Amino acid sequence: MTMAYDWAPATGTYAVDTTNGRIGEVRRRLEGAVYLVPPGGGREWAVCPDQLRKPTGEERARAMTWTRPVRSRS
Repeated sequence: MTMAYDWAPATGTYAVDTTNGRIGEVRRRLEGAVYLVPPGGGREWAVCPDQLRKPTGEERARAMTWTRPVRSRS
């Protein structure tokens, strides 16, 4: 597992908040905090950068399915 000090999230990428296990898309970094929103939208929350970790491949894939539009079979 990648430790928080080995990795810094960039805007537009996913990160996992280790305080609650939630995955979110990084929206911005401001004054020592990283602001995340849930995949697919929702209420933004702030977390200290050292409380974030890089998502696993499975976590990232799950987040991607929540944000992709559903296609019609027509």
